[in-house]
Amino acid sequence: MEKNNWLVISTISKNNLPQSSVVMYNSDGKEIYFVTGKNTLKTKNIQFNDNVSITIPFYRNLFHKLIPAPPAEIHFKAKAQIVSKQDEKAREVLKEIIEFEEKTGTTEESIWIKVTTGRKIATYGVGVKLLDMRKPEKARNIVEIN
Repeated sequence: MEKNNWLVISTISKNNLPQSSVVMYNSDGKEIYFVTGKNTLKTKNIQFNDNVSITIPFYRNLFHKLIPAPPAEIHFKAKAQIVSKQDEKAREVLKEIIEFEEKTGTTEESIWIKVTTGRKIATYGVGVKLLDMRKPEKARNIVEIN
């Protein structure tokens, strides 16, 4: 989670309809933080229902991009919450994004979201040989975290 900087977050609307968005994020390896607009659909959905699903796809190396295999990924169910801009941990993790926002003057329009992972993380293509990623039965795994 720490090495990547973008993910797909899926939320549920008041009408129980799914909605997915790509966001840039920062992580300390345990929690994910991202900045978004106050009035975005994902913000409204998180205010209504804090259950989200996260997918983080990535290529393991340059060779991986060249072979006919899907990207590796981790995905998990999580809880999302809006956090205060005074939250010290959020400020530390989001430092680079905050500096960019301050330069561009977009801080008033944004809110900060913290995503806390569940205990189980599903993986695809993590810890397997690159060519085995074409074999789902070898490429899939579930990892429990504390």
